[in-house]
Amino acid sequence: MTKKWIHSAVLAASCSALALTAACGTQHAQDQQTVKTRTEARSLPDTESRAKWPTARVQSGLAAGMRLPLEDYMVSYPDEVDVENAKDKVKTACMARLGFTFTPPASGTTPALSYDGMNMERRYGITDAKTARTYGYHVPGAAAEPADDTAAEEAEEGRTDNWYDALENTCIPEANKKVGILYETDIAGDLAAESLEATKSSLKVQAAMSNWSACMARKNYKNFPEPLQAGEAFAESAGTQPSQTEIDTAVADVDCKESSGLVKNWFSAETGRQTQQIGDHKAELEAEKARNAKMIEAARAILGQS
Repeated sequence: MTKKWIHSAVLAASCSALALTAACGTQHAQDQQTVKTRTEARSLPDTESRAKWPTARVQSGLAAGMRLPLEDYMVSYPDEVDVENAKDKVKTACMARLGFTFTPPASGTTPALSYDGMNMERRYGITDAKTARTYGYHVPGAAAEPADDTAAEEAEEGRTDNWYDALENTCIPEANKKVGILYETDIAGDLAAESLEATKSSLKVQAAMSNWSACMARKNYKNFPEPLQAGEAFAESAGTQPSQTEIDTAVADVDCKESSGLVKNWFSAETGRQTQQIGDHKAELEAEKARNAKMIEAARAILGQS
């Protein structure tokens, strides 16, 4: 999974990693065992996989086209995939050099559900009526948790204490040095979280929330004090088909967000807040952005994309 996705209503998941090995047939003595390395190529995400990735701007619903100022300082999902791919390529080659097999899962085939840490589509809760009518509060394309095949992987890769020691104490540090560390700092993400919380108490947002609650009450949904809590009642049904009750609630939620102007008012409040935050933290944000750009450039060079 990726290291950090988002300070919003829904946490979006993404996968780490691709690996390409360049060596095979090497042997390494481990605890009176011989562990053979094996080349197992992992392909970069293909066109079909990339077509399913989230886009830089929300395509439909009440948040369509919205982009907040701090997103200019965030690592995008495509860039994060490149970084993870490059680091796993380094780790795979490092492990092979030490006589071990390391085959991390392919990256980008089970994509994140948001383009970056802002998660605009669901930052203010569900905002797309079409999605609500089909999926309720579920997220389209959300992957079920993969089966736990740790035991099989351990057997396949010949994992021993020395295997873990090589990975954790040699190869991960090597990958960090050659590529970089994702979210070693996350000033933009931290400020975005503060922005969401701070603007919730602004007069226009509070008025819109009050109108949203009144609208929901008129539709006989009286148990939701604020929009970001509306989907929590259905959280345990994640991974299953949404019930008609969930769908009806989600549809009402979006309808009331539209009539109350909640999304546009909250977005407007956050735009102002984040513009101020950028002015107050310009030096730190620019430094973080430069570090991230250097990391992404290094990753693409390792992947042969530069």
